[in-house]
Amino acid sequence: MNNSAIDKKKIVAICACTAGMAHTYIAKQKIENEAKKRGWDCKVETQGAAGIDNPLTEHDLKTADVIILATDISIENAERLEPYKNVIKVSTGEAVKNTVNIFNNAEQMSTKVVKDSIGKEIFRALNTGISKFLPVIIASGILFSIVLMTGDVTNDTILPSNQFFADLQQVAIYGFAMMVPVLAAYMAYSIGGNAALAPAFIMGYVVNNPIGVNHVSTGFIGAMIFGVLIGYFVKWFKTVKVHPVIASVMPVMIIPTVTILVMAPIYIYGLSYPLDWFVKAMVATLKGMSEVNAAFLGIGIGILAALDMGGPCSKAATAFTLAAMAEGVYGPNGVFRMCCAIPPLGLAISSLIISRSKYTKEEKEFGITAFFLSLAGITEGAIPFAAKDPKRVIIAIVVGTAVAGMLGMINGIESLVAFGGLVALGGVTKGAMWYIIDMFIGALIIAAILHFTKKRAVESADPIEIEAE
Repeated sequence: MNNSAIDKKKIVAICACTAGMAHTYIAKQKIENEAKKRGWDCKVETQGAAGIDNPLTEHDLKTADVIILATDISIENAERLEPYKNVIKVSTGEAVKNTVNIFNNAEQMSTKVVKDSIGKEIFRALNTGISKFLPVIIASGILFSIVLMTGDVTNDTILPSNQFFADLQQVAIYGFAMMVPVLAAYMAYSIGGNAALAPAFIMGYVVNNPIGVNHVSTGFIGAMIFGVLIGYFVKWFKTVKVHPVIASVMPVMIIPTVTILVMAPIYIYGLSYPLDWFVKAMVATLKGMSEVNAAFLGIGIGILAALDMGGPCSKAATAFTLAAMAEGVYGPNGVFRMCCAIPPLGLAISSLIISRSKYTKEEKEFGITAFFLSLAGITEGAIPFAAKDPKRVIIAIVVGTAVAGMLGMINGIESLVAFGGLVALGGVTKGAMWYIIDMFIGALIIAAILHFTKKRAVESADPIEIEAE
């Protein structure tokens, strides 16, 4: 182990992934494990789905030699880091895979002033928006599943069994309607801060409802675009020098009002028309796909779902499938939700049934966890296996999930809910049997590939230590 870069130091970190689940806590564990090996003092704050745990104090930040910001989204209380230059910015995926290298080069890396490119800033904004609306659509999706399981589905219409379930369905519909404003608001917040929230919430509602002479609505696509536009407009607006008396009311009155006065006409009289055309063209293309094109789309969805196990590629697929679902095209969403469950299911089958002798006791325990995560479509259950043996595991899960994605599109799987795994079966309105069959085909392909390619594992003190190749 190379300890020459820095002697005993104090290191603090903040970890936050898009879903607020596996990546956040695995990155925390990797950082803590590496600090312990080197004898460094360490404290890690997590900003996950359950909120902020182990928060860093002002004293922690002031006394730290290095601050690692391992995030895929904009974090809470980001302004507290502004006075410090000893900050390393990495993704949670990098923190998991390249922990040793980050520590080895911490001193040099932390002296650099890192400024995100516009592309990275926009992608971080998208991840932030997705992270905030995921609980909204998951809760709404579960309500929909309850209604679906107790009622009937005919011609894509849900017929609740009684008035209670009809009311529950209406609550779920209102919940789904909140998805678009929440996406726009938190994309804008990621770029422009708190002052961007109010105008983006309003514009998010506007783009999701008919407006103007032609009653145009652009939904998910419009929300993404205006989330970015509002974020940058507010970011610029905050740099305008004003009298101190006016400055006090800028964030709550002037910025929101002026932003709406600027953005609403741009949307209503300008961008709504090309965006409406684009959305209709996308829907027509998806609905009119041949079986061959549908198969290629399924392969692409499968690859994105598996490639980084809940990371940026998966979130890009999430955005695409939700945009399609918002326009009444449910096939890509159904296939993607199935695909999300396949990597952890395949590794559970491999480690617990087909190739038990090739896994350590700890890896078999990971297999049990992976199985339960697969039930809820949480792809991150595959991460501990990929961290130990990235080449073989990633190839296996990408191949298996791509094949299943292709089969899913060919077999016409459709789902109305925005979460996956077997627990989402109630939301699958078409091809429910194929949803299960194709899922297990993909998982068995993963297990078969690993059975023939995986080497016998060696017990390790670090349960997610990356295997030396």
